[in-house]
Amino acid sequence: MMATDDALVVGSGPAGVMAAAALLDQGCRVHLVHVGYDDDVYRARIPDEPFAKIRETDANQAHYFLGADMEGVPSGSVRIGSQLTPPRQFTVRNADKYLPVESNSFEPMQSLAVGGLGAAWGAAAYTYSNAELQRMGIGETGFSDQYQQVADIIGISAARDDDTSPDCIGQLARTQPPLEIDSNAEALLDKYARGKRSSRFKLGRIPLAILSQDLGARQANPYFDMDFWSDSRQSIYRPRYTLADLQQRPGFRCTSGTLATAFTESIDGVTLHGIRPDEGGQSVTHQAKRLILAAGALNSARIVLASRRQAGVHAPVLCNPYTYMPCILASRLGRGSRPARHSMAQLAGLFAPAEAPDDLVSLQFYSYRSLLAFKLVKEIPLHPWAGLQCVRLLIDSLVIVGVHHPDSPNPLNWLSVRDAGSGGAWPLVLQYAPSTQLQQARASRERAILLELAKLGCLGGARLRPGHASSIHYAGTIPHLEPGSEDRHGLDPQGRLLGTSSVYVADNAGWNFLPAKGLTLTIMANARRIAAHAAHSLGHAQ
Repeated sequence: MMATDDALVVGSGPAGVMAAAALLDQGCRVHLVHVGYDDDVYRARIPDEPFAKIRETDANQAHYFLGADMEGVPSGSVRIGSQLTPPRQFTVRNADKYLPVESNSFEPMQSLAVGGLGAAWGAAAYTYSNAELQRMGIGETGFSDQYQQVADIIGISAARDDDTSPDCIGQLARTQPPLEIDSNAEALLDKYARGKRSSRFKLGRIPLAILSQDLGARQANPYFDMDFWSDSRQSIYRPRYTLADLQQRPGFRCTSGTLATAFTESIDGVTLHGIRPDEGGQSVTHQAKRLILAAGALNSARIVLASRRQAGVHAPVLCNPYTYMPCILASRLGRGSRPARHSMAQLAGLFAPAEAPDDLVSLQFYSYRSLLAFKLVKEIPLHPWAGLQCVRLLIDSLVIVGVHHPDSPNPLNWLSVRDAGSGGAWPLVLQYAPSTQLQQARASRERAILLELAKLGCLGGARLRPGHASSIHYAGTIPHLEPGSEDRHGLDPQGRLLGTSSVYVADNAGWNFLPAKGLTLTIMANARRIAAHAAHSLGHAQ
């Protein structure tokens, strides 16, 4: 059957919605397919009010703070996705069931939700330098234009005069003004400004996809400190906002409830094969002239390997190693803090290792309040009543520093698929085993970072590593390959899957290097770039 849609997009995450928007901009007829779980329990029940007022006055707060089934009360140690509050847990609904993973070293977070993992991202919005983009395999000129188009759509609040600004938003000509920072961040930034600067360490306000000014129907952040729980005023960008806009545009349609599992090509285009997982696994197919995979780095690779029936074939995988550093800001002990603030990261830090200054390590600084004190009490080796008193004393001076390291291809880190027939998604088999030498180098960098933090009066020593997949930053599973490469598991410079004429991969599966800075803004910009190439292949002007 002749395909009537120009492009079929798999996934409604950051890459999927931006690819679909770019294709529509080029005049293509677009069909987006996803499973599309959404929050049908909590969103409408959370008051649009400050955290402090809710805690004092809302008799129903336990319903969303602890969860209707107490799912907000964690058990066990700090784990991947511990920041997923009950209203955010739809993000991972049924992912373990329908996107199976087999591994004893790598337990990734995956999503089948509207917006994918973007439904719960922390909104850090960095650009990469031209040198970083080259290492990733994105060598085209004009990529800054893609960054700016995305920034104009989603709204990015950023400081343009901090020491970190050139590295964090250097590709953007326009941003909204920076958001207000909390009391801890003010103290840290003041100490940094007054101290002796290190050539290896920089500190500044973090760029965030959170509005400081109204943008269309979305409103500026109200500083309610409820950002881990609600989408107040839609101030934090979520991909579902773009999807809702797309559904109002001619030439676009969306099919929910479908899990893509494989594809086949023909002279007329491409056929996507999938199942309706919540309808007994009923098989479905969709046709289009071009297929745009935007299912996330792990799942796009799963679909490609299953389509080619390459069970057992190793593909690379990248993931930012991640460490939590809980610290006490000594100057803030017992001083209280302003209740009006947003909940996301307040500051960004960059550390250049002496032995590899181009491999920047990134830091994100959080204060702690609205994720609730009882979660901290659980981690303190004291009787609960004593732990609660300790938390009450320290909470206003507590700073959580998240440290991300860059990652490069390593033969010890790989994924493959196991043949599961045609009944659903093939299981991913994952191994992530960085060498002892590499782990020692990262530990050495973290010790140097702790010394830099101590100079700011930010005192800590504990380093918590929730697991190899804990950054939730994955990439590199279908890498860009050099022209003439005999390996067919890869992409050409335009994002087309080698060995095909009609399949493109628009997410971060194609990256050959994973910088330490947050990746979501670049995922969206790259998706627009690849969508433009797919549209051009159909005869639509770029």
